[in-house]
Amino acid sequence: MSGGPRPGVRTSGADLRIVDPSSGGAADEGDPRGWVAVPFPEVACPVDLRQLRYFLTVAEERRFAAAARRLHIAAPSLSQQIRALERDLHVTLFDRTSRGAELTPAGRLLVERARVIMTEVERARHDVRSAGPDSREQVALRVSTLAERALDGPLRQVGAAVPGVEVVVSSSPGDDAVESVRQGRADAAVVWHRPPEHRDLDGVVLGSVLWGVVLPEGHRLAGRAGIPVAALGQEPVVMFPFPPFAGIWQRAVDHVLPGGVEPGQIVVERDLINGPEAMLRAVAAGSGLAPAILGVTAHLAVDGVVERPLDPPLLLDLEVVWRRPARTAVRRLVEYLVAAADDPAVPVTAPRRRPHEEAAGL
Repeated sequence: MSGGPRPGVRTSGADLRIVDPSSGGAADEGDPRGWVAVPFPEVACPVDLRQLRYFLTVAEERRFAAAARRLHIAAPSLSQQIRALERDLHVTLFDRTSRGAELTPAGRLLVERARVIMTEVERARHDVRSAGPDSREQVALRVSTLAERALDGPLRQVGAAVPGVEVVVSSSPGDDAVESVRQGRADAAVVWHRPPEHRDLDGVVLGSVLWGVVLPEGHRLAGRAGIPVAALGQEPVVMFPFPPFAGIWQRAVDHVLPGGVEPGQIVVERDLINGPEAMLRAVAAGSGLAPAILGVTAHLAVDGVVERPLDPPLLLDLEVVWRRPARTAVRRLVEYLVAAADDPAVPVTAPRRRPHEEAAGL
């Protein structure tokens, strides 16, 4: 074109398309062919799957620092990615406050859509892999925090233990494992005792796990072989946050402090990424005592603490849950986990199945 670009028309080749004037457009005087340059319509913003995954992690953690640790990236990089996503969408997704990152109405809407998108991507990946001649059917298993300690052996072997099934195992903070199954982001989950509002999924109790208490080495009760709960009434107790662990939080507190909780007696350790280690470090620092799976301290390099059984003992149920109807591959996985929990080497006692779980069957 002669005379340079006309106002409002971008001359980048990526932004222009050529139109034959016979289709109704006016010929450009500077083009001997009589063709006219017309700007392309605006192209949709380039949101990628990594940004959606980052966004969902921040939405779940509600803190950029916690989300960055979970994603194994630097917090400033994560913040930049979310800002870029907000610019591309022309909306604010989070209200940044001193309490953390709270979803805006636009952010809540994107959570719903993004979860659907990520689920469909996983299904597409699974379908494509399954089309291969030597493929195995893939099953996504979420494991609640601390549950992997009780099922460490079976989870390490699950990849080769279920014929014809590829099991992808990932950890999940507390009750998010149940939500992952409910929303289709996972096929099954190993979770601690479920509250009533989470019993819309099929499930079976694998068994009960024995918990004890961890104390500072110099604690007045540290010399005892067992700790009577009656002696703990005035002790500060370090606990994980309530919302992600609603299924076992209240049961653990009620058992350790049967006389009730005094104001300020519960010290909440909010580091979910390094959950068990963070709680033990808080105990070693003198913040209080903490309930823990018996034997967990042997696997964690935290000095200055001792582990003791409780009297009476604290037993918390471990369950596997799934959506109905279950695929054959999911049923095989559940059968493997039930059988593995019966192994004497696994620190899970005999299952105590409830009537509604017997009716659900496998």
